[in-house]
Amino acid sequence: MSGHSEDPVAEESKRFFTFFNLSMALAAITGLEIVIIYVQAFESKVIIGVLFTTSVLKFFGVVWWFMHLRWDKILNTVLFLMGLVIALGTYFAVIYMADHPIDIENFEVTALEDAWKAGSDYEVGAYVKHEESYYQAKSAHTAGESFDVNSTTEGEKPSFWMKVEGIPHKISWKVNQADLIEINSRKPGNPFFHMYQPEDTEKVQGTVIRVLAKAATSSDFRLKARSEAFWGETE
Repeated sequence: MSGHSEDPVAEESKRFFTFFNLSMALAAITGLEIVIIYVQAFESKVIIGVLFTTSVLKFFGVVWWFMHLRWDKILNTVLFLMGLVIALGTYFAVIYMADHPIDIENFEVTALEDAWKAGSDYEVGAYVKHEESYYQAKSAHTAGESFDVNSTTEGEKPSFWMKVEGIPHKISWKVNQADLIEINSRKPGNPFFHMYQPEDTEKVQGTVIRVLAKAATSSDFRLKARSEAFWGETE
């Protein structure tokens, strides 16, 4: 009787290229996931959907890997276990992200309209509006009977107010969780950027007052919040 058996070299070569091609595919999918997370080219819901799909693809890739695995090869075993950890890690990370979304509970941008009042106490840096112009207090003081940039107090003429070129705005936010807050203007003609990294990442809230070139509202700004490499933003 005569017979033949498969060439062991060819079989091993085929097995090697199976592992190699699958490794490259898993690496490419992981690279795509990193780009999607950090570049933020899509909305949050789309990102979660894409990541869920890629995690499923990686899981089936690892299963295919297992079907072609020869356990007498230590390197193959190590690569398989690494692929399994990456696939399962991505899957559970996506589930966590879906169950712990970033919720921007409040975001407001309002122009300050506090009119100057005689007899009022003002702190350093306070903004007031007087005769369609805005001023900032240069020192803490109690306002006199009439508004004067150089009011007289006890025979002296200290400069209490400084005229502001622009409109002061109060920008406030409240987010359920975040380790980074970014706020920027949507309009080039009214530039603004603010970045904030809170120490406490739960129930993050804050307020800043900035002078803008033009009057603005919340719709003129974008707030982005990051929590563990996952982003959420205002519409």
